[in-house]
Amino acid sequence: MGVWANQIAVVTGGSSGIGFSLAQRLASEGMDIAIAATNKVKLDNAAEKLRQSSGREVAAYVCDVADRKQVQVLAESVKDRFGQVDLLCANAGATTIGTYLDHHSADWDWSLDLNLRGATNCVEAFYPDMAARGSGTILFTGSQVALFPDWVLGHGPYTPAKAAMLALAFALRHEAAEMGVKVSILLAGGTETAVVDSARHVPPDGGEITFRDDLPKPHPPLLISPDEVAARTVAGLKANAPLIVTHAGMRPLVENYFDRILAAYDNAAAWRAEES
Repeated sequence: MGVWANQIAVVTGGSSGIGFSLAQRLASEGMDIAIAATNKVKLDNAAEKLRQSSGREVAAYVCDVADRKQVQVLAESVKDRFGQVDLLCANAGATTIGTYLDHHSADWDWSLDLNLRGATNCVEAFYPDMAARGSGTILFTGSQVALFPDWVLGHGPYTPAKAAMLALAFALRHEAAEMGVKVSILLAGGTETAVVDSARHVPPDGGEITFRDDLPKPHPPLLISPDEVAARTVAGLKANAPLIVTHAGMRPLVENYFDRILAAYDNAAAWRAEES
């Protein structure tokens, strides 16, 4: 049993991929689990696998996190069954494929509602109870694209949504700490999931994710398993890490991106010096 023995975790997007692996890992730590997703068949199958592998109590809830009312119902249902939520994993998300010209209003709405508003809906539904009792942890599942958004191209609204989630996590962490609540964000790199295969929007001529070839190359490996992501994430949560990354080899890309940002400040200083 781990530090969360007999506590309660909610994992959105918990029927597959990183979410399912997180639920497995947390169950192995002794937590009872509530998983939420939109596909009832996959959700029920995932819940049964978790029960069989862990022996923990597992509840499954059909919930679209883009719908604020559904998330509120999820929070109330979990509270009614388990009493409280100790760890919220705001993990649900999906991408679209294609250029920004390929994306229309419905695509923007769907992606931003799922990837960003899904996270804010979870905060709105679960954070107040945590703050009121002075304990709990919130984990956001973000993406490395938040730290070098112009290297991976063709994700459409997913990229700005994940960048905004990073800002949300860092801003919320300071307030939440005063309430006794911990906040971390996972910036997952390339993971062996079906997130691209299940993309909602692929242009008729074929959408694709491309990479700029004029930026530093990350060190291999590019793809790791969801189980490895979950293991690294749980280790980061135990350390109360504000930021959890999965791919150390991505550092050159992050350094390049921030070097370009810092160069703008150097240019501003040089301009002011010239003007004086």
